[in-house]
Amino acid sequence: MSRFEFLMMIAAVVVAVGMTEIVGGWGRLMRTKAVVKIDWLHLAWTVMILFSLIQYWIGMWSYNLLPIDRMVQIFFLIIPSLFGVLAAFAITPDVPMEGELVIRDYYWAKRKAVFLPLAGYVLTALIADLVIIGFDKVEILDMIPFVVGSAMFVLLAVVKWRWIHIIALVGWWATNLTDLNVVD
Repeated sequence: MSRFEFLMMIAAVVVAVGMTEIVGGWGRLMRTKAVVKIDWLHLAWTVMILFSLIQYWIGMWSYNLLPIDRMVQIFFLIIPSLFGVLAAFAITPDVPMEGELVIRDYYWAKRKAVFLPLAGYVLTALIADLVIIGFDKVEILDMIPFVVGSAMFVLLAVVKWRWIHIIALVGWWATNLTDLNVVD
């Protein structure tokens, strides 16, 4: 096992924690005796966070040929995943065994706790590219989607306009699921 593969395993464990929280949350929603009022927007964001965690971990493979010999590079292999996991925990509600759970209310109440970590996730992914690949090798134009994505998530954290959340979700799906070249 190479040093890079060893480091990717650490990131894999972190990503797996976030994935487990989301999928486990779905399982708790299915098992509860409480009346659960599902919200499709919340559900779509949980799927998107799950896919983003997977996509980030797979995308790390493009670093495999680069020399990773500084501690800051190692940290930035993992730090974006930690922000993704925070978002995964924030978007997953505690499910009561009885009573009622209105997921739409939960979504609006926790939007800052969900979208600010997602802004950190995107921003630290950009920093990871700069630190691991090198500041001199990353083009300015390649940074724009990261900056726009971070700003979008900050906006979603503060606004409660459903249509903005829907447009952002559609845009995030379109930009992330159309990029089939995740592994170079």
